[in-house]
Amino acid sequence: MPPLPALDDPQAQRIVNEASDVKAYLICLEYEKEFTAIAGKLRCVRIFGFLLLNAPNQDVRMEVTKCILSCKDESDLVNLGSFFERYVILPFKEFKGRTPNSSAHPSRPSFEAVKRQLKVDIREAPKNHKDAKDRALIRDNWRCVATGLIDSAVPEDPPPEFAIHTECAHIIPEASFFGVNPKSEQNPKLDYSASILDVLSRFRYDISSFNGEKVHSLTNVMTMQRDMHDAFDRLKFYLEATSQKDRYEAKFFGPIPLRDARQFVTFTTKDPEYLPVPAPELLALHATCCKVAHLSGAAEWIDMVYRDADEIGVLAPDGTSGDVLGYALSSLSNHTVSVRG
Repeated sequence: MPPLPALDDPQAQRIVNEASDVKAYLICLEYEKEFTAIAGKLRCVRIFGFLLLNAPNQDVRMEVTKCILSCKDESDLVNLGSFFERYVILPFKEFKGRTPNSSAHPSRPSFEAVKRQLKVDIREAPKNHKDAKDRALIRDNWRCVATGLIDSAVPEDPPPEFAIHTECAHIIPEASFFGVNPKSEQNPKLDYSASILDVLSRFRYDISSFNGEKVHSLTNVMTMQRDMHDAFDRLKFYLEATSQKDRYEAKFFGPIPLRDARQFVTFTTKDPEYLPVPAPELLALHATCCKVAHLSGAAEWIDMVYRDADEIGVLAPDGTSGDVLGYALSSLSNHTVSVRG
């Protein structure tokens, strides 16, 4: 993994105008040198450093700076880095693959049937995964936003010669809030989701816009075919904002999943009020998680821990599998529910 860039490096220029940010970053650089031979501590420090450099906005950077400067010693800093890893990066990163799709696509409705469907009132917010997928397809012109390929359910007559099956991709992961029972005070899923929301609230995000059923809001979803969706959920693919409104450059860590992947993605809608495009601030947060996860080593670490958990089966009595236990407990709270289509 790359080290944190020096303060005079061009990558660090975005923080030099704030004395408090510089002070916090210098603390990260100091502890990075101290923890060179201690992988876990080094990763936690680098999470903070790369968060400072890649924060999606000044509110997030201010909160990260405040957290670093509040630390009394190295133990506080490492614990906070671990907290950010668990409640910021981990919720966005999926490790396990989804349930494979059936080779058969859903039956394609007739052109007239789809026309009738489109006349149905769409003035209410989507209530579930399927509802969000149906409306995202309409907004995204029945195409995968990342490749431009047509979905098999497109209302064309005659049907297209070639079509693919798309999925509903959430920016703020649906699994973070799926199946939470607010009446159960002992529900670990509720506690985990509350912790995620608390962090996002401290980052000044309007959590009311994607909490509960609102996680299916069209500002939080896109239409993608499976390989691109997997890469997006695993933090291997993100959309970087350009100077043009609602236009993004596709960026990847590792191989590009499909040769059809677009270099640029532009979101449009014919009904901004009721079929809004994905929220720029949420895409920026996802992009930050991708960068920090890979640059700090957290992405590789989380993958390794989950693989170990699968291979070990039972935890070692001598405590050597403590890291596996910690993430296994988190994964129980953040378990991805397979909802297809």
